[in-house]
Amino acid sequence: MITQTIKPNVAIVTDVTHDTTTPMIDSKKEGLLEIGKGPVVAYAPAVQQKLRDLITDTAQAKNIPFQRSALSRATGTDTDAFAYSNGGVASALISLPLRYMHTTVEMVHKNDVENVIKLIYETLLNIKEGETFSYFK
Repeated sequence: MITQTIKPNVAIVTDVTHDTTTPMIDSKKEGLLEIGKGPVVAYAPAVQQKLRDLITDTAQAKNIPFQRSALSRATGTDTDAFAYSNGGVASALISLPLRYMHTTVEMVHKNDVENVIKLIYETLLNIKEGETFSYFK
């Protein structure tokens, strides 16, 4: 609903994702994602490819470690709502790997927190004024 009010050109969403080395998480199904190895960049239907490529290119240029996660359907985050609202908003998802999600002993790595912030900041600096992320100009 917020897209109707603020009419964003782009949405970079942050959330947490499972560290798949956590007991009872199937890394064969979910992919290998670990705390301490950097933010997780999602590849999903709701994630706009040009924006995602800008994020990964920025990470590589700035030596920010990152991981990739392939999601075949919804991301389960606000990324989906942004991507499919208000005529479509270029959206991407950068997640923080988290061990023991939804328990009283959740854990993240300090470097991952700092690198999520750094990755978003550096990506924002690389977005040119008027950029639509459209393939059609």
